[in-house]
Amino acid sequence: MSRYLMLGTALLASNVAAHGYLNTFTLDGTDYQGFSRWNPSPDPNAIGWSFSTEDEGPEMDISSPDFVCRRDAEASKNYGKVAAGSKASFFWTSDDKVINPNGWAESHRGPVITYIAPCNGDCTSVDKTQLKWTKIAEEGLVSGPANTGGVWATDKLRENGGVNSATIPSSIAPGKYVIRNELIALHRAHLSEPEFYMQCGNIEVTGSGTDDLSGSGVVASQIYSTSDSQLFGFSVYDNQGDSWQIPGPALYGSGQGKRSKIAIKFRG
Repeated sequence: MSRYLMLGTALLASNVAAHGYLNTFTLDGTDYQGFSRWNPSPDPNAIGWSFSTEDEGPEMDISSPDFVCRRDAEASKNYGKVAAGSKASFFWTSDDKVINPNGWAESHRGPVITYIAPCNGDCTSVDKTQLKWTKIAEEGLVSGPANTGGVWATDKLRENGGVNSATIPSSIAPGKYVIRNELIALHRAHLSEPEFYMQCGNIEVTGSGTDDLSGSGVVASQIYSTSDSQLFGFSVYDNQGDSWQIPGPALYGSGQGKRSKIAIKFRG
């Protein structure tokens, strides 16, 4: 089979409902429901923001209000509690178990990134477009070449049954925040069409940290840029390099311009 036929076959398969959603947030060992459009009996204590994407599909427009927390996202009325310095885990799944048997489609390779934003009050009525996001965890290319032959963060997520996790920095002050877990699929990045899958949840951070993130972070429309060549124009099929820079702002606590390639830890 020619490379071009293989590429076409891969793209066709990747477009057949290979989507997903964040089903469960686990905070300090306690599970909180995320959001699924297909759940006929949602948990009244769910912390996940609702969205309207019927096929669990991606957001493509990085300047749209939908890029904040997914299509027509609305804040939950509930919060999950988590202590600063402890772990938050995110379980991704799909209602298509044939294409996504392990929580995420193999074809949708790319990074996994976590952000938080302070609500400066009540998250249930916050203007989502004004939330300022700080990156607290990231992982992109884990090992091998920066193409389909390498190991990406989404591959580790699949191996772990759809779960990734991030540590809430111990310096974060008590308060109410929105947490945003994001998976980026690069299978169409060569067409300048990277696919962004994100979901948000309300959390209440406890502990003795002092950094309330005031004056920090960026609004969602400024997280990425169409000039980010590792997203727009990058080919995960043809690239021969062995590195891939994770896009977006610097990781919290890493210093300006510095990035950590292995900041997200996976349950095993």
